[in-house]
Amino acid sequence: MRHVALYLFFLFPLIGYAAPSDPTCAVEAETYNSKEVLCTIPQTAEPRSYEFTARFSGGHDDTRASIKTMLDAKPLVCEGGSKKELFGEDGDVSLLCRFVVSGMSGSQSQLRVTIRWSHAEYTDFRLTGP
Repeated sequence: MRHVALYLFFLFPLIGYAAPSDPTCAVEAETYNSKEVLCTIPQTAEPRSYEFTARFSGGHDDTRASIKTMLDAKPLVCEGGSKKELFGEDGDVSLLCRFVVSGMSGSQSQLRVTIRWSHAEYTDFRLTGP
């Protein structure tokens, strides 16, 4: 009985608490050298940081890749340390965009990313949050 009371003591503060849901992404269109990705990002009262990464393999001297990012139908400026273009890099390479979604509880944002590449093999993409 003591264990049950202790369990309920720790569980009680969590009742009614809903953690923000994770972003979801889907490929809307694709060709042999491009993908159009749309991600829905739930907003919270506090700003949250995210990172979108696109990965490729088989890079070499004429490999070219880029990502174009839009947040809520407006161009998204990525934070410092981001890399939205590459050219002539060897091996496994990636592009990334770090950004913050400002806090606005109760709504959601849409991230649209256009991924383009040539002379490399697209591997995957990932949107990670806090």
